[in-house]
Amino acid sequence: MLLVPQIPRYDCLFCQVHTTEDQELPWYDRPLIRQNAVGVAMCALGAFVPGYVLISPAKHQNSVQALESEAMPDFLAFVDGVVNMVEGTFGPCTLFEHGSCRAEERQRSACITHSHIHVLPGAYSFHLLGLPVRSLGTLTGLAHLPPAERADGYLMYREPGGLVQYASDAGISQYFRRHIARVLGRPDEWDYALFPQWDNVRATQDAFPRSPHQPLPLTEPA
Repeated sequence: MLLVPQIPRYDCLFCQVHTTEDQELPWYDRPLIRQNAVGVAMCALGAFVPGYVLISPAKHQNSVQALESEAMPDFLAFVDGVVNMVEGTFGPCTLFEHGSCRAEERQRSACITHSHIHVLPGAYSFHLLGLPVRSLGTLTGLAHLPPAERADGYLMYREPGGLVQYASDAGISQYFRRHIARVLGRPDEWDYALFPQWDNVRATQDAFPRSPHQPLPLTEPA
């Protein structure tokens, strides 16, 4: 049963999550929060700490910046609501996005071309990266960037209590995650596929309401 009226990309994880009933998804991909035709929040694999979630819009776009103007307000309101919920449980959060470029053959920081914002409890000194950033103030600033920039990859982050910062894509896979792993003193654990951190994923799931007939499994997936 399709929950969102769109043509999904069957090779895209987020399209599958948006268009599939929760009980048909693996436990770790089941949305924590779903707002049909707007977005979902789900656990992030490779969770450095409990409370790490990903927020993606319903429509397949390469970046939040590329969302149509009519979709942007509802999605950003959804993001704010999810962030408030996560921070209410896990404390102040860092937000970031590896905004993917449209030309998929170009090297980029994003691993999945369906846009998604990372919400990660804690502060990780992103200023140490020395990126040539410009301040956008709030996430709404993404909607006001020149149209010519919408085809290019970018990096976006907001540290706890700070403003949204924006820079050109570094072209390094999982760029921000590499930095976070170094700050945490676990520099080899940046790759979510190799280090899924199942205990932290479970802790995130446990902090959100879940139907009693959907218990977590006792073992990790193969």
